[in-house]
Amino acid sequence: MSIIKYIKNSRKNNQLNAETEIFSKVNTEKIHTFHQSMGVAYNVTPLEELSKLAKFIGVKSVFVKDESKRGNLKAFKLLGGAYSVASSICKKLGLDISEVNFDYLKSTEVKEKLGDLTFAAASDGNHGKSVAWAANEFNQSSIVYMPKGTVKDRITAIEELNGTVIVTDMTYDGCVSEVTKLGKVKGWEIILDTAAEGDPEVATWVMQGYATMAYEAYNQLKDNDVTPTHIFLQAGVGSMAASAMGVFINFTYPNCPKFYTLEPHQACCYYKSGLENDGTAKSVEGDLDSISAGLSCGVPNPISWEIIRNFAEGFISCDDTMAANGMRILANPLAGDKAVISGESGAIGAGFIEAVMKDKLKDELGLNQDSVVLLFSTEGNTDTVNYREIVWYGKYSG
Repeated sequence: MSIIKYIKNSRKNNQLNAETEIFSKVNTEKIHTFHQSMGVAYNVTPLEELSKLAKFIGVKSVFVKDESKRGNLKAFKLLGGAYSVASSICKKLGLDISEVNFDYLKSTEVKEKLGDLTFAAASDGNHGKSVAWAANEFNQSSIVYMPKGTVKDRITAIEELNGTVIVTDMTYDGCVSEVTKLGKVKGWEIILDTAAEGDPEVATWVMQGYATMAYEAYNQLKDNDVTPTHIFLQAGVGSMAASAMGVFINFTYPNCPKFYTLEPHQACCYYKSGLENDGTAKSVEGDLDSISAGLSCGVPNPISWEIIRNFAEGFISCDDTMAANGMRILANPLAGDKAVISGESGAIGAGFIEAVMKDKLKDELGLNQDSVVLLFSTEGNTDTVNYREIVWYGKYSG
């Protein structure tokens, strides 16, 4: 199988729609304001310019948004968990989230009004951790269903936030179905990061929470008078990719950067959707056993698809060695660049950009000495054992 597979998006039309409006300037700024109300629990993560890497591979600039420094969760998903759980609580209180702040939602007054709630999620790790964190902050309970093979670090991280973990013998997509079914019976507040089976309103809240990451990056680039030409976005269900696209679309339209999705071969539902070429989202089945646990999702989020289909230049599927190489590249930078601790689902962009600049595909993607590339390293070493195996000992070297 080829290390990199690419299909151009024949359905790209650059049409704004109801889904891109989710990330309007007004909405994005409202979301950011809520996150700012979190106080010390919220921080702006660094946008690292890897100028030596850019020169080495032959582009003008490479910027990496380092989400390993996102609070104490080491992943961008903190933003989605906080915003979606808070939005769910606000709905119960009959309030718009713009009318409250983080401290109010943590108050005894709110707890007395709500009583005891259980927030339920399906997750490979980071989303579940974010929901557990938010539920704990708001004095509520959480339960997270996780797919087979989930590593101990990710289980422990949720349990340390007082979350209950159920490790299943299913894939992530199976966990989504299970939580959806059980949640209706048990009266849980279901917080899923996809509308494939879950409530579209809740999935929208999760995606909107992610918008703050892209909004930070947009402002950091703008402050330095930099305009990205290419943005490469990893896609599991596609919620993060569509969120980042949505923000940059609303703040740069009609002169948007070129957007591309990145996925592992084992779970390349967006690549398959582009390959089938009929304009509908396609699912992939099987064990989805990529090292990039956060990207091992076979069913696209239909909300995400409406944005990605209209604005992505193309869809890229990668061998797992791409993510592993990206982890090593970021952890061991060229002299003068800063190191970035990036996990398996965060580093695929770095591995891809280094590899593609040695391939003729770079010409089709329009990558050259004038290109300004933006990548999102969405997580740190959330699996410390595998991180060490890959970065220290060369696991998944091909």
